[in-house]
Amino acid sequence: MRFINPFKGLRPNIQNNSKNNSIVIPSTDHLSKEIINDHKKNIPWSFLHVLNPNTDNSLSEKEVKNKAKQQFDLMKKNNIINKDEKDSYYIYKISSKDHTQTGIIGTTLLSNYDNLHIRGHEEIYLERAQERSDQMLNLNAQIGPIYVIYPDNKDLDELINTQITLPPDFSFKALDECDHYLWVIDDINKINEISNLFNNINRVYIADGHHRIEAMQKLSDYKKHQNLEHTGSELYNYTMIAAFPQSHARILDYNRLIKDLYGYSPNNFLKEVKKKFVVEKKDTLHSPIKPRTFGMYLDKNWYSLGLKKEPEQDLFHINNLDINLLHYYLLEPILGIGDPRYDKRLDFISGFHGIEAIQKKVDNGEAKIGFSLFPTQIDDVIVFADKKFTMPPKSTWFDPKPLDGLVSFDFE
Repeated sequence: MRFINPFKGLRPNIQNNSKNNSIVIPSTDHLSKEIINDHKKNIPWSFLHVLNPNTDNSLSEKEVKNKAKQQFDLMKKNNIINKDEKDSYYIYKISSKDHTQTGIIGTTLLSNYDNLHIRGHEEIYLERAQERSDQMLNLNAQIGPIYVIYPDNKDLDELINTQITLPPDFSFKALDECDHYLWVIDDINKINEISNLFNNINRVYIADGHHRIEAMQKLSDYKKHQNLEHTGSELYNYTMIAAFPQSHARILDYNRLIKDLYGYSPNNFLKEVKKKFVVEKKDTLHSPIKPRTFGMYLDKNWYSLGLKKEPEQDLFHINNLDINLLHYYLLEPILGIGDPRYDKRLDFISGFHGIEAIQKKVDNGEAKIGFSLFPTQIDDVIVFADKKFTMPPKSTWFDPKPLDGLVSFDFE
């Protein structure tokens, strides 16, 4: 039994290599509404027409499904995307100005999603998972992989590094401003070697895609109940993953914005903060360079914050994450912020947008105060996943992320 499996991927037509960057898309979290609308207007075969066909909210739910399905079928009919004839693994490299990560796209049995072989760290919201499940059921395909990380493995690294010395099957710069490269591995000996190495690893951690894998589980159960001759070997029993080594994964900061000062004046608020924190005014934008320190932007000024006393050990029964420390010692007791999942006075902004984004939103009145945090570390993610605990909301922003539409998993 293989833990990770080759499959016949559905990919942009190799003959349209120069157009791959317009067909495939990054997570829409990277894209403004203006970019999405412009891309859809000018790129008729973009996967945005499949995954986001209702930009202006003018269509009914039934119309959205029909339009997405029709577009997807047309892409296959017109050879915009083609299904590989051989079971293959796909080596996938993503490079930005200051970061490169290389992994493998394959499939794995959904039954491995048991917190033992496939381990997650996020809370699942069933409504979001159901929406994704309905979308994939409508297309009968998984358009983007679940991004997972695996413990570093020297032998697998060597195999991948050997393969990427060869020219890629295609490469391009996408809307996320990263360079993306793909190598198709359909040689049976290489396939067996990769499979055996992953069998020895036998464990991956979800970085991004918790709702997607939950959606696939729902889809699989639906199809299983529908199929009176279900055997367990059908394609809908699997899910597509993009697996990268642990040391390649990069997590950016996930910062906080608060809409008001809970009745405090800026001066009185600072006085309260100084009771528990060492506060130092900064001349420029400030991002923390070590754990348990914070940046704060208030009233046109940046400050650094550091706790005066060591926090209580295992305050949250597992790890004193910076996000929890900020909430426990400042956001809740001073600013009255409640459950971060539901408090409307709290907003989040990824480090992907840069520290300048905090200052901009405060200066234009969208928030009254902003906090910059040191990024959550990958070891923390693994600790939470291994203990079957969920991390606080908006704890991690893995970047870069695999593209949607680069390789799709067709259940037909």
